[in-house]
Amino acid sequence: MDIRTNTFCASGMHLPNGSFVTFGGNSAVTTNGAQGSQTFPDGQGSWDDFYQDYDGRRSIRIVNPCKITDSLTSSNCRWFDEPEQLSMKRRRWYSSAEPTAEGQIVIIGGFVNGGYINRFLPNDDPAFERGSAEPTYEYFPPKDGEPQIVNFVVRTSGLNSYPHTFLMPSGRMMLQANVSTGKFFSFRCSLHRILIHS
Repeated sequence: MDIRTNTFCASGMHLPNGSFVTFGGNSAVTTNGAQGSQTFPDGQGSWDDFYQDYDGRRSIRIVNPCKITDSLTSSNCRWFDEPEQLSMKRRRWYSSAEPTAEGQIVIIGGFVNGGYINRFLPNDDPAFERGSAEPTYEYFPPKDGEPQIVNFVVRTSGLNSYPHTFLMPSGRMMLQANVSTGKFFSFRCSLHRILIHS
């Protein structure tokens, strides 16, 4: 089942109707991990001729549930991967995706580019790690407004890949990220915003 964008290190979650959705991924890369054959002005890959894929960092991809009797070549059973029509507000890879009780998904944190470095030293930009981190959250389906910073992700200071997220019976969500914290924080999910509590 072909997809158009790079899914390496994407996050994913089931939707209430049984479909599966993935969020983000890597930029377009080629052999040996080099940036793709076409790049953005910042040097990140936008397209690669060898692997035939586009930058996946803002991508949202959805596949519907199919029966064993369905043809996997039918449009109903194929990935919808059209970044021009459906994408996240921010570039993310290694982000987390956690459902809310209302049937939405919260996409939290992640890298923007780079990776493999937990934090830069000196630690002079704990929020954005010199342009490598995305310490915000956003919703799927998307909501109005810009993604808001998750202070917990900033406090754990670093490129928090796949923060651990747990939806609690209270409707609050607990997060754990990085080795720099030994304590849990929670935030309440609502239809309009997330409030951080420690």
